Amino acid sequence: IDANARKIDVSVNVRACYVKVEDDGCGIARDELVLLGEKYATSKFHDVMGDEESSSRSFGLNGEALASLSDISVVEVRTKARGRPNSYCKIIKGSKCSHLGIDDQREAVGTTVVARELFYNQPVRRKQMQSGHKRELHNVKKCVLQIALIHPQLSVRLLDTDSEDQLLYTVPSSSPLPLISDSFGNDVSSCLHEISTSHQSWALSGHISGPTNVFCNKDFQYLCILQSYSAIILLSTSLYHFSNT
Repeated sequence: IDANARKIDVSVNVRACYVKVEDDGCGIARDELVLLGEKYATSKFHDVMGDEESSSRSFGLNGEALASLSDISVVEVRTKARGRPNSYCKIIKGSKCSHLGIDDQREAVGTTVVARELFYNQPVRRKQMQSGHKRELHNVKKCVLQIALIHPQLSVRLLDTDSEDQLLYTVPSSSPLPLISDSFGNDVSSCLHEISTSHQSWALSGHISGPTNVFCNKDFQYLCILQSYSAIILLSTSLYHFSNT
């Protein structure tokens, strides 16, 4: 998303311990690909030093996430940067780069990240994931749905390659309401009201139900901060307690 992608495809196979994410963003140049997957590779220090260069070029916390992912899987990154003649491939396993070179397979601009052999070094966790594949698919779909709701301008597709079922597909829109209708039904989306307000450096926007439309659980409650669902559990709980006092 930071790479200005317009289309994101996610493919998963829980039984095969396989995940693939592909985008049509700006891609990654070779000198930046060298840093990708390295521990503590982040854009935060550039921001502290006043570097206003786009954060999409320094990976932020995503770089650290790939480093952690390579501890438990084989991570393969294939990418072609816009305006560059060559595509490149990097393979990481056990936090160590085993291959970095020109990739003849990719022609289109963008990036593909594949994680194979998930939990190859944690057999108990691997077996637990495979035995509960339906639960894992549900969790993956929920995570992808959260991202799609925040970024309705994107086309997002989630595919289970094991059953060949398309679990989620979104059409670019200026509003999340079409996706809400598809995911939760027209009964839910029709009772929502758009809100938008700001105060100084704070801004709040979204869709909420009216006082006459009450839901018995938090299944339809999605909160995000700075276009991220991380660290919102405490806020969600606090708001829930506040609304019940």
